[in-house]
Amino acid sequence: MSMNKVRIMKNTPLLMARISSGKISLIVAVTGTLILSLLLAGCASTSGRDESSSAYKRPELIMGSLTETPAPDGPWRPHRVSWCESDGVVGPEVERLLGLCAEFFREGSGSDGMLELELALGQGQRHPLLLLTLGQLYLIAGQGEPDLLPLEGPAGDVGDWTRNKKRLLDRAESLLREAVDGRSEDATLDYLLADVARAWGNQAEADRLVASGMQKCTSGRGVTALILYQQLNQYPGRYLGGPGPEYPLPAQKKHITGDVVLDLLISPEGEVRQAVVVESPDLSLSRAAAASLKAGSWDAARIGKYPIWSWLRVNTSFTLDR
Repeated sequence: MSMNKVRIMKNTPLLMARISSGKISLIVAVTGTLILSLLLAGCASTSGRDESSSAYKRPELIMGSLTETPAPDGPWRPHRVSWCESDGVVGPEVERLLGLCAEFFREGSGSDGMLELELALGQGQRHPLLLLTLGQLYLIAGQGEPDLLPLEGPAGDVGDWTRNKKRLLDRAESLLREAVDGRSEDATLDYLLADVARAWGNQAEADRLVASGMQKCTSGRGVTALILYQQLNQYPGRYLGGPGPEYPLPAQKKHITGDVVLDLLISPEGEVRQAVVVESPDLSLSRAAAASLKAGSWDAARIGKYPIWSWLRVNTSFTLDR
């Protein structure tokens, strides 16, 4: 008997494979905060679900050379890859200075926070997080933010914007490059140095630095500083489209249908690097769904314009016409 079924899903891309006259067609390939999928003619039936499948019983890696642990499900799932070192212990004086600078910034007196950090650097406090924070603030000032133009210090206002810009950007670059020595795997520093190059109109160097940052760690306190001082929005990864999944012939013959739910690890380059089964009626359908998704096109998750590692939960529906 024909019937219609409406399914509502949140924050989950949906793909649907449907067999008609021996062919597979891609019915839906969308992403968003709310997705409605209309399943027609009984094709949402899960009567063929094989609950003996290991993929159905438990989460299982079915694709990829990485073995990362998925982040908790939700609309925003950034990931710290396992080879990235932790931020380590930050001493109380460094924490005090970082907190003081953030407080000045929130109160609209960011240039006073910059002066405090410059004084600390002059006294030998050259922790990479202090260098990163101060370098970013000089960068923002060099991009034209008047509230961050310092009145004194190594890049204090000299009354001429052309000269001020050079002094601010030179100071930003110097601090950020020094910070790289202590945080060589922090993508934040490459991204900020790319912004310095971009401010000078050197797009080729900016592109090189962004590509370098994509190979590094996109989590931790460097990213926290980006969000704080640039007030950046968070954008989850997006599926842009690709080939429909191949419906395995043995599964067709057994009338195995249903939804394959996968957690995908998307790299900053927009590549599917790992797929983990959350739910599936059959391992062969899991593999077919993963293969089609890996062949698709993706936008990486971003913090502002900066791409990061993240997880995305994706649903692929396999249905048979009756």
